[in-house]
Amino acid sequence: MRTRSRFSGRWKIVIDWNNPEHRRCVVACLVKGTGVMERDRIKCRTDTEARAPAWWESFGFIRNKVFRTESIMNDHFTYGAIFKPKKPSRCPYAPKYVVAFRGTMLFHPKVLQDLMQDALVLLNTLADNRRFKRTHMDVETLIRSNPTGLVWLAGHSLGASLALEIGRKIMLEKGLSVPTFLFNPPHVSPAPVINKVLTEEHKTELYTGSYAVKFALSNVVPGHRKRTKKLFRQLAPWVPELYVNPDDAICRGYIDYFVQRQLVYEKHPRFASTATRTSYRDILFFRTLRSHLLPSARLWTNSSHETGAHGLRQWWKPDSELTLSNKHYICPLN
Repeated sequence: MRTRSRFSGRWKIVIDWNNPEHRRCVVACLVKGTGVMERDRIKCRTDTEARAPAWWESFGFIRNKVFRTESIMNDHFTYGAIFKPKKPSRCPYAPKYVVAFRGTMLFHPKVLQDLMQDALVLLNTLADNRRFKRTHMDVETLIRSNPTGLVWLAGHSLGASLALEIGRKIMLEKGLSVPTFLFNPPHVSPAPVINKVLTEEHKTELYTGSYAVKFALSNVVPGHRKRTKKLFRQLAPWVPELYVNPDDAICRGYIDYFVQRQLVYEKHPRFASTATRTSYRDILFFRTLRSHLLPSARLWTNSSHETGAHGLRQWWKPDSELTLSNKHYICPLN
């Protein structure tokens, strides 16, 4: 990614937007910049003391807009930003805008605000939240004003959940497949516990039995099977990039969701495609589809077993320092 300029002798970052490694590293750094931006605000670091700008200026981006929470005390909480290249790129794959969201900041003075958002992820009600609605509206406006330009979505942890919900809703409502980069996205499931107590063979048997139960229940609830099939068809063209680590309990569920559904489908295609778009909570509470149920995705797995499995730092490292694999998953719509 770095080359030495023959005129100044200095290192210059050259981005190949057609290279998945370059896209991952740059987008991860932009997401990191949103978190550092909030730390700058807390510590009153401004102008030359601010540390956040280096995370986007190094790649030729400028900050276009900042997302902040509403506050009657005028103490706004920064949770994301929109970046755009300082100079338009000639590459057709280059983004015109990158909308990035940071993850939970546990040591923040107002960490309760983030934890409340995390609770909404657990309850699958993030899309009903005021922060989501305001942000989604801004992203839609951005896309509407740039119909020929590429707008990318990105986030880490809690921010990944927000980016996922926005990309998903735009696909369902507008039919637009927005490039989406999700680093360690939370997946609410018992997968971490299951992986500790069961072998791979027993785990597949458990998922097969669970899928059979879901298939039966989806046929009992009026209209559920038909609604979820329609939603999966609408979502199928959208292929978000999911970056996960098997040692991270927060996002581990995505690995099992995609791997196990494929294994079960190969043996029991009759009920696997229906069960894979069904959750027990959706059936019990008559919801149509949980956000983590995705028909298509590219799953990038870092199996290097280093410390910081949930951290963002791993994702701006070059491929040579990661044990990285990827697979494109597509759910057959039977």
